[in-house]
Amino acid sequence: MKLVPFVKYTSCGNNFVIVDETEYSQLTETDMSRFAFQATNTSFGVGCDNLLVIQRCTVEVLTSIADARSYWHSPPNADQADYLFRMFEPDGEEALCCGNGLLCVAAHLFNKHGISSASILTEVPLLQPKVTQVGTESDPIGGWVNLGHPRRTPGELAHGGQAIPFSQTIDFYPQINIRFRAGDLSNVSPSTELQMKAHLVFTGEPHLVIFPDTDFSIPELADYIFSRSDQWPVKDRRENFGTWLVEHIGQYLNHHYQAQFPAGINVNLARRQSDGVIENRCFERGINRETLACGTGALAVAYVYRHFNQSNLGDIDILPHRCRWYDDQARIRIQFNDHGWSLSSHPVMLFDGVYRLLADHSAAEQTVVSVDDHSRLIT
Repeated sequence: MKLVPFVKYTSCGNNFVIVDETEYSQLTETDMSRFAFQATNTSFGVGCDNLLVIQRCTVEVLTSIADARSYWHSPPNADQADYLFRMFEPDGEEALCCGNGLLCVAAHLFNKHGISSASILTEVPLLQPKVTQVGTESDPIGGWVNLGHPRRTPGELAHGGQAIPFSQTIDFYPQINIRFRAGDLSNVSPSTELQMKAHLVFTGEPHLVIFPDTDFSIPELADYIFSRSDQWPVKDRRENFGTWLVEHIGQYLNHHYQAQFPAGINVNLARRQSDGVIENRCFERGINRETLACGTGALAVAYVYRHFNQSNLGDIDILPHRCRWYDDQARIRIQFNDHGWSLSSHPVMLFDGVYRLLADHSAAEQTVVSVDDHSRLIT
């Protein structure tokens, strides 16, 4: 049996269990993948979107990863970063990067260790992991992360297919077809097929960016996707149909377009509200459903919007549509400068606790949670 201390953070509706292994190591590589299920499970675990593990970026740690997982031909240079950012999906697979997760890590490093800025190695499963910078604002629960410059999606994640180069960093898909059953769209159109245009960019995760108002062959569907509970008399029907549309499009793309996206694809449906303000809904490949918010998706939307409109805006606010059902002030601010693209938000620590990870895989794991004074940060 292992006692695993953890903290739980939230940022724009994304919840993370963080295991801090910067001072001493408790989890093996196998433990991390196994614990991911208990961390994300609401019935027999803690309950969150992802498990995050923070480690020191040392030769010893990188060698242990290389020995356990076939990510690299040889371990990366340990001198390039202070820490490692590891994110695990519910099935135990390691993901690449997460903007909101990095924001929570920045807040945790400040709250726990007094570290106001740090370099962190992300995208660990790729052949060439990437160094990002994270830090806090003057507000001790605020945070920012500089994800550098978006780039063309690595070949191991996207095989091109019908893609046309839009720029040095963005690929354009002029037509992606999504099929529906007869009657699925009967309230809007008799069609059983939706044609979409999409832009693909890599911001630590591969993201398709779609603006339904202009990129859908049936633009009327955009009003359902971005409906709000205070806009429609039959609010539940429109909200539920919009959610179903997002889920259907995301799942269809991940199931029927595996040849183009062998590791899956994140799908962002966006709408411009005003100059510098964009609403976004994001379907995440790792969890196979819509998430309340996505930091790397927010950056992808802002990046494509800026290039598509040749905008010189320095700041763009991304409104996470699903999160704003519960918090109408939620937003992720995207800022651009010569050093790269940064996102900022205000993560909140929810509680800390200890998880009893039993050695016997068949036995039921138990969670023991002790709430400390940080829970008062919840507003």
